Amino acid sequence: MSITAKPEDHLAAFRREIPDHKDIIKGELAQNGDWIVANISTNSFWPIVSQKVCWRGVDIWIMPIMKGFYPAVATMVPPGKSRGECEVLVMRFISMLSWIEEKGFSVEGGGLSGGNLPRPMGREKERGFSICDEFDLSYFPEVTNDKAMLALALMREGRAINHVGYAFLSFYKILETAFPGDKKRIAWIARSISGLTGHGVMEALDSIKAQGITTPDDIGTHLFKSGRCAMAHGAHKPIIDPDNPGDLRRLGSELPIVRALATKAIEEIFGVETRGTNYRKHLYELEGFKEILGPEIVKGMQRGILPTEQKMVEIPDISMRIRRKERYAPLEGLRCKRVGHAGKQVQMHFESLQGRRRDRPFA
Repeated sequence: MSITAKPEDHLAAFRREIPDHKDIIKGELAQNGDWIVANISTNSFWPIVSQKVCWRGVDIWIMPIMKGFYPAVATMVPPGKSRGECEVLVMRFISMLSWIEEKGFSVEGGGLSGGNLPRPMGREKERGFSICDEFDLSYFPEVTNDKAMLALALMREGRAINHVGYAFLSFYKILETAFPGDKKRIAWIARSISGLTGHGVMEALDSIKAQGITTPDDIGTHLFKSGRCAMAHGAHKPIIDPDNPGDLRRLGSELPIVRALATKAIEEIFGVETRGTNYRKHLYELEGFKEILGPEIVKGMQRGILPTEQKMVEIPDISMRIRRKERYAPLEGLRCKRVGHAGKQVQMHFESLQGRRRDRPFA
C-alpha cells in the first residue's frame, strides 16, 4: 500500500486551518471520471490534509474536512473495474480505517454518491470539528477473509451507531460471525471474560455480578439472552422496550463488555490486530527489511533455518527519520557496510555517507 499527501495541503495543516472546497478539488481530484464518494460522519478526528492511498490496486482519496462540506472517502472507477466492486472497496477501506483508528465512521446521505468529480455533500456546520493533520496509515493490515471483513464492517457500524441497543447488536453479531453455534460462542465468552480490558469493562462486570449473575458461564448466557436476543426479538421475553429507559440504561452499562469481546474475537479468531497490539510488537519496524530480504529468506529465518545457498541480497541505502519531523542530514542515506546472521536474527551495520559526526551533547 502506498500513501501520498498533496504538498500544498500541508500549508493548511501547518496553520491548522480547515481548507476551502476549491483548494482541495484540484489536480488529480479535479479529473473528470466516474467518481464514488462516501460522505463521512464521525465521532473521531478527521484530517485537514488530502491523502491518496493505493489499496488493492485502486487509488482511494481521504478527502479532508472542508468549509461547508462533509469529509469524504472517494475513488474514481478505473478501467477494468465495475462501479459495484469499487463501491464495496470504498466501504471496506472505511471499515479498515475505522478499525485502526478505533472510532466509528458512518456514511451520510443514505449511501454512496457520485458524479464526474468527487463532490462531497454540503452541510451547514462550520465549527466544532475535531481535526488532525493526517491519518497515520503506517499500519494498515491486508485482510482477505470474507468473515473477517464482515466483522470489521460490523465493528465500524457498532462504533458509529448512536443507539446503545443497536450498537450492542452489531458488536454481538461479530461474535456470531466468529462462532455461529450458540454453545461454542457462550463457552468462548466464559473463557474470555476474565482477561477483558478497556474503558468501563470492570464496572460493567461488577454491575452484572451485583444482579446475582456471577459465574463466567452465567455472564455469557446473560449477554446472549438479555442482550442480544432481547434486542433482536419481539416475541419472547426478555424484550428491550424502547420506551423503558431502564432497559436501555442496563444495555448501555453492559455495552463495554460486548465491545471488548468483539475486539478480542477479531484479533484472536480472525487474526486482525489492533494498531496498539501491532505497535507493542514493534513488527512494523521490520516490514521494510522483510521486503528487502525477500519472502524465502524471511520464512526460513522465522523457522530458524538458514538458507543452504548463499543468496546475494542488495541492501539499499536507508534513512532514519521521525514521522512528520524535519530530516536529520547525518542519518540520511546510510549505507550498509556489513551483514551477519545467527538463527532468527540479522545484524546490519550502517554508516553515514557523510562520515563520522559528533553533535554537541545535550546540557
